Amino acid sequence: MESYMFDKMKQLPFLQGMSVAEFDSILKFMKLDFKTYNEGDCIVHQGDKADNLIYVIDGKFEAEHQDMLNSFAISEISTASPYLIEPHNLFSIQRRYDRTYSFLTRGSTFTISKEFFTSRLLDHKLIRSNLINHLCNELSKMQSRVRFSLSADIEQRIADFIRSYTTMKNAETHLHISMDTLACLTDETRLNVSKVLNKWNDQGIIILKRLYFIVPDTSLLPK
Repeated sequence: MESYMFDKMKQLPFLQGMSVAEFDSILKFMKLDFKTYNEGDCIVHQGDKADNLIYVIDGKFEAEHQDMLNSFAISEISTASPYLIEPHNLFSIQRRYDRTYSFLTRGSTFTISKEFFTSRLLDHKLIRSNLINHLCNELSKMQSRVRFSLSADIEQRIADFIRSYTTMKNAETHLHISMDTLACLTDETRLNVSKVLNKWNDQGIIILKRLYFIVPDTSLLPK
């Protein structure tokens, strides 16, 4: 089991590019905090303090964001691993997780405390470089998503709204929202929103359900 975990660790964003000797030298003082979960177990809740680097090593998991006004909820379901949970919030002002992460199957995580990461691992030049690159890439992704424009047509506005709340590649997205709320948030009429969603449903872009819909692949949304 440890050999499998070490192979996974070598894929982690901050440890990539290391030689065998460098990796072995880090393992000598790294605190290995592996944890296994059962189906339905929560990793972290939205609003919890972000004081650890948490990597999902394996298992199917869900990341759910609940709107502050409880007007909608959006979740992404993925099996991508290793997956690093919101590292940017570890260094943000509020230091709180934006989403609730839960396992839909048995799974496992690897955790590094912020204190250990900043006091020991950041002494390594390559890890510092990997951290900067990772945070810059995440910032670039966020900036590319924040492009909602009321001058765009309705299909583009709805697609941009969905993308503004998604963070994962190749994830299945579930949006629990009423058509009235979606119409309000995109400055459109309920009738026009309904027409778009039914059109997308017919085209296979979404799967329309009662009070929510599923986007199997966000790359199929209008760009």
